[in-house]
Amino acid sequence: MPAWFPLLPFAVSFALGVWAFPRQPERVPVHWGADGQPDRWGSPAEGLFATPGTLLFVSLLILAASRAQPAATHLLRRVIFGLGLLALFSTAAQAFGGDSFRVTMVALGSLFLLMGPALGQTPPSSLSGPRLSPTTLRRLGTAWTLFGVVLILVSLLAPVPGLITATLVLGLIGVVLLLFLGVRRDRLRFEG
Repeated sequence: MPAWFPLLPFAVSFALGVWAFPRQPERVPVHWGADGQPDRWGSPAEGLFATPGTLLFVSLLILAASRAQPAATHLLRRVIFGLGLLALFSTAAQAFGGDSFRVTMVALGSLFLLMGPALGQTPPSSLSGPRLSPTTLRRLGTAWTLFGVVLILVSLLAPVPGLITATLVLGLIGVVLLLFLGVRRDRLRFEG
């Protein structure tokens, strides 16, 4: 993947925002609660550009950090691309009046789906923090991938948005628990 490619969704997102800006109402939903209902309203500029701008800033920080971790570049580029897709999906939902909550959750699931295989192929020494074995990284990669698939499916099919929120929370708890157990098992193996 060329170095510029992960940033492409951000460019499309901002172009779409510029196109959609004059077509937006005076107030638009800019935040949604766990029930999927808008709980804060703002200007069209905030609705179209706040999420992509914030995610672009985070992506540029990740890009800068990737220079210090060259072995993890493929993982970090996928994260940046996934954040770009999240920005693009969010902007598209706002621009075309889609269900922003569900669209954002589908995009978040896509981010996890992109990260999973790359995480499973990341060399153990390329991540900061405790050294993880290749086995633990593969398991985490598989967990992220499955979590992404489940979140996408639930976001598309759940009859109520609360199920999407529950899936997100439980999935994140499950991945963190798997990480904790993997770190513990690897630490015991490396030390003893």
